Amino acid sequence: MQIFRAVVEAGSFAGGARKLDLSNAMVSKQVARLEGELGVRLLTRTTRRLQLTAEGERYLQGAGRLLDELQELEASLGEQRGEIRGRLRLSAPLDFGVRELMPALQAFEEAHPAVELEVVLEDRRVDPLAEDFDLVVRIGELEDSSLIARPLMSMPIHLYGAPGYLERHGMPEHPRDLSRHRCLHYSLQRGGAGWHFLVEGRLERVRFRPVLTCNNGRALIEAAARGMGLVLKPTFLGEPEVRRGRLVRLLEAYSPPPMQVHLIYAERRLMPARLRVLVDALLAYFEASAAGGRG
Repeated sequence: MQIFRAVVEAGSFAGGARKLDLSNAMVSKQVARLEGELGVRLLTRTTRRLQLTAEGERYLQGAGRLLDELQELEASLGEQRGEIRGRLRLSAPLDFGVRELMPALQAFEEAHPAVELEVVLEDRRVDPLAEDFDLVVRIGELEDSSLIARPLMSMPIHLYGAPGYLERHGMPEHPRDLSRHRCLHYSLQRGGAGWHFLVEGRLERVRFRPVLTCNNGRALIEAAARGMGLVLKPTFLGEPEVRRGRLVRLLEAYSPPPMQVHLIYAERRLMPARLRVLVDALLAYFEASAAGGRG
């Protein structure tokens, strides 16, 4: 079962063999043996790819549930003996995951090497329940739900522009000046093209017609650094380019409140020890980072 699932997930016998640290011959032999015992063909083999048969699809679903339940049982028994082990699936936004989350996960893995982490980085709103994620990092507003939300950090955001751009187009002195500037828009932002600024103690929205729209924050920072326009982004993306001299902060007197980052997970009657330990470790890591002035 484990070998069959590994082959399907890897898309090849060789990939499954590498994943399980077995020989190609052993993996091929075990899958053939499984098909012989079941009396059905699970995989269609061609020179370029493997494809699941209808029977293979059905078997993979059932086998996957059994293997997950077995792993959960083994992990729970180990946790009763004080061992932290098992598998956890995490989801986080791409740029935040690469720049901020990975160092925290490295520290966690060094302390708990028996925990297997699967991290999915993508810029969309993930449903932990529907998509079988143990933990989700969410940036921005939270909708009402039965999910548990733990504050992880406050993420400052600023308006950035390149020195060359400012020489050509001038320095904005007030948020209303942005109507005369070239602005770069993050397409996954809710509410369309517009930014919020604090004007005389009130949060005001400035709308604009973007000259460039993109679904990746790192790409927008690079576009701004190349003088293509102004961008409103978190400091963990913008400040490295400020230190390199490629970007400068703008309208700091009007900077909007920081964005809130939360850990989201489903309420469980008995939370696995590995998930509880991971949540506590991430909260402690980002609290220590904030106290140390990181970012």
